[in-house]
Amino acid sequence: MSHQPFPYPDGYHWRDIQLEMSLKPFVDNSTETREGVIREIFIQWAALTRHAESISIMLWIAEGSEILEYSGKLEDEFEWAKYHGAPNRHRGFEMVEADNAKKDPDHAGIGGNVFAGDPDRIGIHARSYLYREDPATFTFEWLRGLVADLKRIGREMTGKPIYVGETFDIGPEFAKSRFKFEWHREILGDGPVFKDEFISCEAVLDADDRAYAAFPKGIPQGTRIGTFLGKQANQFFEDMGFDFLWFSNGFGFSLEPWALVGEVFDGAEYHADRHDGIQQRVLQFWKDLREVFPKKYHIRTRGTNLATGIDLGSDASPLKHIFEGDFGLDAPVNSPWAALDGDFGLELSGWMSHVARHPGDTFRFRFYIHDPWWLNSPWLDRYSRQPHDIFLPVSVSRLTADGKVEIPRDLALLTIDDSHGHMPLSVPNEVTAFILKAREKAPDAPAPFLWVYPFDDFHEIAKTRPDITLHADAYIGVAINEGLPLNTVVDAKELTAALTASGQQDAILVTPVPQPGSKLEDDLIKLLSDGIDMQLYGPVLPGSAFLELLDLELSEPLEGDFVLQSSPMEPAEGGNIIRHTTFLSGGPWTETLRGKADVDAAEATQGKASRAAMVIAETDGGVIAWTRASLSTGEYNPDKPRPIKGPILKPMDRAMFYPTGRLLRNCLGAFGWLIDSDETLNETRPPYLTVHRWKNAFILSGHSRDENAMLSVRHPLGAPLRMNQTTVIAEGLAEITGEIAWTSEVRVFADVEFGVIKCLEVPQLMHGVHRRMVISGCEEATLSFLVEPGHTDKIRILLDPVFPYFVGEFIEPEIVSTPYGDAITVSGVSGSILFEW
Repeated sequence: MSHQPFPYPDGYHWRDIQLEMSLKPFVDNSTETREGVIREIFIQWAALTRHAESISIMLWIAEGSEILEYSGKLEDEFEWAKYHGAPNRHRGFEMVEADNAKKDPDHAGIGGNVFAGDPDRIGIHARSYLYREDPATFTFEWLRGLVADLKRIGREMTGKPIYVGETFDIGPEFAKSRFKFEWHREILGDGPVFKDEFISCEAVLDADDRAYAAFPKGIPQGTRIGTFLGKQANQFFEDMGFDFLWFSNGFGFSLEPWALVGEVFDGAEYHADRHDGIQQRVLQFWKDLREVFPKKYHIRTRGTNLATGIDLGSDASPLKHIFEGDFGLDAPVNSPWAALDGDFGLELSGWMSHVARHPGDTFRFRFYIHDPWWLNSPWLDRYSRQPHDIFLPVSVSRLTADGKVEIPRDLALLTIDDSHGHMPLSVPNEVTAFILKAREKAPDAPAPFLWVYPFDDFHEIAKTRPDITLHADAYIGVAINEGLPLNTVVDAKELTAALTASGQQDAILVTPVPQPGSKLEDDLIKLLSDGIDMQLYGPVLPGSAFLELLDLELSEPLEGDFVLQSSPMEPAEGGNIIRHTTFLSGGPWTETLRGKADVDAAEATQGKASRAAMVIAETDGGVIAWTRASLSTGEYNPDKPRPIKGPILKPMDRAMFYPTGRLLRNCLGAFGWLIDSDETLNETRPPYLTVHRWKNAFILSGHSRDENAMLSVRHPLGAPLRMNQTTVIAEGLAEITGEIAWTSEVRVFADVEFGVIKCLEVPQLMHGVHRRMVISGCEEATLSFLVEPGHTDKIRILLDPVFPYFVGEFIEPEIVSTPYGDAITVSGVSGSILFEW
């Protein structure tokens, strides 16, 4: 029986921890093996699950066909995911793949053309292999026993409620599917990228006379997939004892998830006239499903790999209407794609866009440990045991209307077993330690950079200008990839209330340019006049109130290649060409400087024409910065009928093209922040950075693909001194290098041009002392110390401290209120100083 006898930090608390697993650890179907594996699971993860109110076990049995094919006979054996690789590459599927490859060699199949680079077809993307020579056979009776044993043994060992879930996937992965690829190929979608590979959520089934649990006389002609799946799942869950259903790989959120293109954006043009019809077709699936699949069975979702604005622009994905439809589901988790493509900017922005408003009490963070199908274990190989995909997303929070920050209270781990059915002991211990470390100092106050997400407006804009929503979210992912520290989101609907309730003084709003005449435009103008700083990005439309504020006017629409003339706050390095692709950039480039106001700006030229790339303007209230946010992709080929397909934007060649996401980061100097980077010859993408608040300190977390890359940071108070680190300061910026993944508390900032300063937490050594830190190596430095709440009456400051720090030259602390919280500033510090509280 577990218990929690000590008052652990609030960040440790989880509502539910979901352990995902395949059936591969069960090497035979004996009761002894089943119980032994179950006990090992709860032992391995006890140090983490003890912090949860409940524990969920989510079973990856096959890929959902076990639900579709279930006849109701418990003695029947079922097909399960006993393979490495692609088990549905049978003859019929091969013909589809070959046909797709001929039409478009670059995009045939999941992950590209499966034939490229594998002429003998030995790779797991071209064929499948049994994971062991003698995989077990299982019956539905055995499965029912597994579900019951998971609940019984789990409750016995942990004292917590145990929920068991089943999974449903739309594609050709994981297990052989007779239902999808032999019996009912008509349910496969006709999408532009994954034609005849994914189930469409609007599919209609042809009749057949096979006996199914919910359809004992067969499937009637014209039965919709939502109805069939819902009835089958209802009977399956009742018989097996499942509690929740997981929709994988974007199922239910669009007609073809996974791609940058869809029925609205076809890779060359937008078809906004299709928007309403598509949304109704998707919503019909949810209505059909819930008519026959009761809400006592909750639905958990992965969602798409992209962001809400992208999904609206490409597929008319009705996320708002799904959330508001009382369908009994959770918001999507963060995409696991970052482990595969390294696009952590898309992971963070996509996740924040999906939870800016959400239907449940909380939202779920998911971490990719093992892959039980595709012979990789991200923690051990793709991540090389580095916790960047823990530290970065665990810094994500959502600012609510009452001024508080909401952090994910649900956790999912994909998966606890690997492709061989092994559960390596090192993995739960290492992963648990890093998750607990990240949550120890979880966000508890608004971060300085707030992404204002126009959730309602985007769903309206997409009806007529889907290109604007696609561009806005695609660009913010690119900007995060360039080092913009953006990890907190606020629903635009709640912005004013949230800022008022939080009393935040250092807010820097990051937001797409609002639609002219919108409530968001009015709110931003009012907040700007009240002294709130903001960064805007994207096209400025006719009638916008920001045209005059930014000293802009609209000129002849242009597209193509432009030469960037200057970039405030950073000299142009590498390529200086900006490629403005109209259908990816929210329209053509029209914004031009009027030259009537005193603004700091960067322009780009095309022949004799010039266009404004970035503007920074001071107003009577706050500071406003804007960048046009031009976008393109290395995949773009205007000679193709469909110039792009995705599924994501391919980075441009930096030797020639300027990374436009960096312009948003460059604006930070106008707000007192400076962030610069020095990549290496081996890695051109700069380091990532997130910033959040904890007990009045700043928590900086980062990731560099190459540990030799350099990240340089300056806060408005000075160079941040990372706890228990030696910081090199050059030109006022703290240099961070030598690490792949890191997270650090920063409570002291040094205002000095150059120096090498160590910040070290030292033992308390005195009753009544909470913490002590010694700053050494100072030369005429001005230090700003952020006071931890609840300890203002116990602060002592000792100059030139000598161990054990009981006697010496103590100075009286003077606490002042700053935009960043209560602080103490000590000037002219040389040598060492101790802060004690």
